[in-house]
Amino acid sequence: MKSSPLRLIVSVLVTCVIAAASLAATYSVTAPLIAAQDKAAEVDALKTVLPEAVSFEPVDAATLKDAEAVVSDEKVDAVYRALDGSSVPIGWGIKVASRGYGGYINMVLGLDSDGKVTGLTILSMNETPGLGSRVKSEPWFLGQFLKLKPGYTEKDVKSLDTISGATKSSRGVRNSVIAAGLIYEKVLKQAGEIR
Repeated sequence: MKSSPLRLIVSVLVTCVIAAASLAATYSVTAPLIAAQDKAAEVDALKTVLPEAVSFEPVDAATLKDAEAVVSDEKVDAVYRALDGSSVPIGWGIKVASRGYGGYINMVLGLDSDGKVTGLTILSMNETPGLGSRVKSEPWFLGQFLKLKPGYTEKDVKSLDTISGATKSSRGVRNSVIAAGLIYEKVLKQAGEIR
């Protein structure tokens, strides 16, 4: 018995519809779970970079938009006020991403109320294992940013060491730190966010 072209087209079409429906059902079940895991990882990162904070509240949309406007190629995903137990602001958590060698390096930076870096955590990246990935695995690299003085400048950050063989990855992290400093100086400080 010969297959007609119409019969083949219908069977392929039915297979595609079933596969698409299955993918849509899987996505609708897993999307909220993945979003919750991402949010939990972000909160953990904020607590790591600002350990004295008890809670975090996002800044208003206008302040976030201003933060996005002062950086060049970096993505600013969120800016949080870090609050102590009395709900007094003690610093800032900034979720920012800069391009490395393998794409964006997504990270969270903590700044105290004077603009000093209190911590950095890399959330995700696609840097080359054994080379670019060393920006996350070598403690001295991220640790050197904690030595920057409050009100640091781009020149201060660029004077810090990079990882040999991972120049673009190192530059990606440095650009995020520079972006956080710009956000602090040109947005948070100017808007009276600093008390």
